[in-house]
Amino acid sequence: MPARPKLRPFDDRSVHLDRFGWVLLLAVVSIIALALVDLTPTSQHLLAAVASAATTLLVGITLMLAMRASGVARKWQLVADVVVGAIVVVLVFFVAADLVTDVPVTSINNSTHPWSLLVLAALAPIVIVRRLIHHRTVTTGTLLGAISAFLLIPIAFCYAFLSIDAAQATPFFGQAQASTSFMYFSLSTLTTVGYGDLTAVTPLARLVSTAEAVSGQVYLVTFVAMLVGLRAQAWAAGRKSDTSTETAASSAPTP
Repeated sequence: MPARPKLRPFDDRSVHLDRFGWVLLLAVVSIIALALVDLTPTSQHLLAAVASAATTLLVGITLMLAMRASGVARKWQLVADVVVGAIVVVLVFFVAADLVTDVPVTSINNSTHPWSLLVLAALAPIVIVRRLIHHRTVTTGTLLGAISAFLLIPIAFCYAFLSIDAAQATPFFGQAQASTSFMYFSLSTLTTVGYGDLTAVTPLARLVSTAEAVSGQVYLVTFVAMLVGLRAQAWAAGRKSDTSTETAASSAPTP
């Protein structure tokens, strides 16, 4: 029997490999959108539902681009595309239902949004880091990828916090908050600012919050060391090459 082809999770020959510029731009825009747009509006206004759907779509596209730039194999890219596409279809249904019925179906977003994108949001910085580890020199793509992965971490934890808030009887912060508060809390936790105006109250919420703080610090320490090490290697290799050239030139016979 012919050998079954291996299902490789990564393909480092992708045409989109290391193109992290758009990922970085959309990651910044996604953070701004999540910090300003409430994904779970208490009011049932159509504009709020459209803004919520647009923000979720923006985050989904950001994660899809991150998968492509990180060299994820096309079969797994298709899985991510299907997940995001399914979310878009459901959101369009919600908005359309708001237009033709009086049923407040947008309230369903409170339980569907966080879980839908949590897995992709968690995988995005991981696959970017995996790609950057394979870099042997510091390029523009390396720097853009490193910054992109760092900015995708608070997005992933924001969805994790929203998921915990939706799953537990006790609210994440002890009382109901807009989804924008979770993005704000995620950013302040990642940077270890700790203003204290919002505090996780349940044991699981506290555990995940501290995990984000540790993840952010470990990431910074690890990648700063990696970038410095790669630059030092490149500098040492260039200096050795210059020295060899000078030695060869000095030892050449004089005509």
